[in-house]
Amino acid sequence: MRCPECSADVSALREFCPVCGAAMDPGVRNSLLGGRGARTGEGRKRSGKAVLVGGAAAILLGIGLAGEVAGFWSDPPAVSSEQPRGPVTIEADELYRAYADDPRSAAEQYGNREMVVSGEFLRIVPDGYGSLDLRLKTSNPDAQLGIDVAQLAIEDAKKLLPGQRVTVSCQHMGSGGDEMWVQDCAIQQTAEDALPSPPSPPSPP
Repeated sequence: MRCPECSADVSALREFCPVCGAAMDPGVRNSLLGGRGARTGEGRKRSGKAVLVGGAAAILLGIGLAGEVAGFWSDPPAVSSEQPRGPVTIEADELYRAYADDPRSAAEQYGNREMVVSGEFLRIVPDGYGSLDLRLKTSNPDAQLGIDVAQLAIEDAKKLLPGQRVTVSCQHMGSGGDEMWVQDCAIQQTAEDALPSPPSPPSPP
């Protein structure tokens, strides 16, 4: 059969011309055209737009499916190393040995992380900035762990006794200087690391 609109060869089994979209059945064609015997130029434009839109949709669908298949077979996205990490709970000597054995690896593991550090309290040292630093014992007598005490924790720090076990919560590892230290620390009061209570007044005779 030939299309009455564009004269293309069309199979007798097709209801519409695959080239211009015209209806092959005269009755259907007349009903689409409102009783007129021929399709107007505007009708041809609409048909052409329909074919173009349908073709574009098919191409986009194919691209999307190809992307999905490629994504399925490709490696999963790498997890960013900059994601926030939780606090580290560690002993003072363990932290010292980590930096003594491999400073670069220790910096990658503990840098920019909150630290909860436990150890034996040795002494208080003025830091020269109106605050106090604590010193915790490590396995190296010449390399004690410095604890930079936050302003709100100074009074708690003054109550510590040498040899007492203490746990501090710190914002992050310090940087600079020859000593290893953790910065902006508060003293935790736990059952194991309880601060000494002030002596009670003597009872009346």
